[in-house]
Amino acid sequence: MQREAVLTTAGQLDTDQQRVTDLMQRTSAAVNTLGQNWFGADSTQFSSDWATYSRQLQTAADAIAAMSRSARTQASDQQATSTN
Repeated sequence: MQREAVLTTAGQLDTDQQRVTDLMQRTSAAVNTLGQNWFGADSTQFSSDWATYSRQLQTAADAIAAMSRSARTQASDQQATSTN
């Protein structure tokens, strides 16, 4: 294992996870703004759709964070094994 490459990739995953989280926050703010200015069944459906999509994005962000943690753990375990 090239530990530094794995740690670099873990850092990239952290950045990607944050980008997904930031996107969710910006989109939620936009959807909330629309909800204050757009009324009716279509608006309700739009908000409902976003609720579903935002949960999916949160699941993706959580998975990316888990991948980063796993990569860091594996790199740490490899280093511990190599030094013993």
